[in-house]
Amino acid sequence: MRPIRRMTGIILPLLLVLSPALLAQQIRVGTISSSINNWPLWVAEAKGMFADEGLDVRVTVTGESGHQLDMVDDEQLDIFHQAADHFVREIEHGKNYVVLHTITRAANALIVRPEYKTYEDLRGKTIALDNLQTGYWLLYRKVLQKYGLQPGDYHLSPDSGGPAMRIMKVRENRAQFTYMNAPASIKAELDGFPILTNLSEHYPEFPASSIGARRNWAESNRDTVIAYLRAYIRASEWLLDPANRDDAIEIAAGIGHDRDALPGSYDTFIENGLVRYGTLSRTGFTQVGELLVEGGVIDSFGDMEKYADPGYQQAAREQMLESR
Repeated sequence: MRPIRRMTGIILPLLLVLSPALLAQQIRVGTISSSINNWPLWVAEAKGMFADEGLDVRVTVTGESGHQLDMVDDEQLDIFHQAADHFVREIEHGKNYVVLHTITRAANALIVRPEYKTYEDLRGKTIALDNLQTGYWLLYRKVLQKYGLQPGDYHLSPDSGGPAMRIMKVRENRAQFTYMNAPASIKAELDGFPILTNLSEHYPEFPASSIGARRNWAESNRDTVIAYLRAYIRASEWLLDPANRDDAIEIAAGIGHDRDALPGSYDTFIENGLVRYGTLSRTGFTQVGELLVEGGVIDSFGDMEKYADPGYQQAAREQMLESR
């Protein structure tokens, strides 16, 4: 019996040491890229905010929105970060998804060649696009109309690829303008390509990068979802504190982002992008629906509750405030 007692004396302390990791709830999270829209995610991980909530967050960068949605449908991801217009489109096409939290509003900057200063200068020029049906392009088409440029007054270069490929076309004068998010937009500006405008100036409530899940998974894992959002809101609040600016830049630089572009990227993210508390906007979802119908992507749209459930983020925020 003595060997057994000795073994118990060794194993018990080990279990006490290992138990937080063993008991952590694993969540498989998908992001499309490592863009600055993921800054709260990086902060929550770096500052132990997920660990404080008893979560073991495993992030997969899927590289492309369609591939990410395939992984969601195959139940390889639990929570996924995707553009709000993609959620609305897929739900209208029969997917059982739900938006839980808005990370950012639409904050893509319109980048032009150095010789162009006004919208009128873009008449007859070519815009490099990633996709003719993406919400960001449909919004910018409306912005161009607002300033006197109708479809046909400029040329389209669709399927030009991601930000790096699109700005390359502009650098080589194969296209004269495009749009992109920070840090790519900030890097382009540092290289002498002006920012003519930002979508957030025209559509301050339009939801962009968002957190969602399969609706049935979220309902079955409500406490886990709320814990994830609590950590995410804490991270967002931390980012909003100017005292943390330098630390936030170090976190982003530590995962490979260009340090020179990060100060401007942080300022753009805070001023134009980040939605405090991730508040879901009824006006914003109406704008998404109207835009997709106008663009022929969907036939009709419903109330916000068809696409989003604000109950999770409201519970997360209330619990976070109560714990202070």
